[in-house]
Amino acid sequence: MTCSDEAPMTSGYARYLAAKTTVDDRALNRHVLTEFRRLMPAGAVQVLEVGAGLGTMAARLIDWGAVGAGQYTLLDADRQLLDCARRWLHDWAATRGLRSDLLPDGLQVGDLRVRLVHAELGSYLAAAHGARADVLIANAVLDLVDVPAVLPGLLRLLVPGGGYWFTINYDGESTFVPAHPLDDQVMQAYHRDMDERSRHGRPAGESRTGRRLFHQLRAAGAPALAAGSSDWVVHPAPDGNYPADEAYFLRSILNTIRDALRNRHDRVAPADVAGWLAVRGRQLAAGELVYVAHQLDFAGRSPG
Repeated sequence: MTCSDEAPMTSGYARYLAAKTTVDDRALNRHVLTEFRRLMPAGAVQVLEVGAGLGTMAARLIDWGAVGAGQYTLLDADRQLLDCARRWLHDWAATRGLRSDLLPDGLQVGDLRVRLVHAELGSYLAAAHGARADVLIANAVLDLVDVPAVLPGLLRLLVPGGGYWFTINYDGESTFVPAHPLDDQVMQAYHRDMDERSRHGRPAGESRTGRRLFHQLRAAGAPALAAGSSDWVVHPAPDGNYPADEAYFLRSILNTIRDALRNRHDRVAPADVAGWLAVRGRQLAAGELVYVAHQLDFAGRSPG
């Protein structure tokens, strides 16, 4: 993956994250967001976002007036993606008429310093760190990690009583419309792959993270103060066109399912997967495909 000054979005994954922005904008639960904003301290704030990717959440929170001064740290295991984030945020600030200055380890956006930290989450949690954050954010991240093992360490990154906002946690239900006879078989195999995957030698999430977080947060001493659905709903306009770059987002979802099932011949026959993907691809190209994924958002405080 590369992100240059001239072509910052040449990476397929970076483009996917940018395309996902409008989908997340609609999905994020406003009741949970209101509680999260209530938990944030006034004035300059120390924010840490894990698995921050392209920095779209930082941009969103600046846009929504939730964050304006202090330091916002973007933590991600992909160094090149962080390079993309630095350029993407700089360009985004320019479109908003915000002063933005590039710095060696990030950038300054108005009164907010955005700091980029390259680290794998497990290694970061195992290392000693200095000042704790006032606010911890994880967007579409906790369903990619072993939550029972990771959650206590995550909460220790916060000051006592600090606020957390854990959003877009997949909850094991995806629907494609129009229906297809192989939908259940394909999605069951995909969810099983999610439940068995590993990364960096550790379990890497599960398909029903959302519903299990209620008890996992309580067990960690940080029960949710607010929770609500944050479903992705992507559909074409009446003219058959998808909003913004959401056709690319849907294509990326189909490719993710394809890649997950590529070597899972014991679960779905390759010809069946190929046929299902071909139908979905034609529906997408024709502006007919609708996609709904059920997810949950949570906000609360770390143990005091």
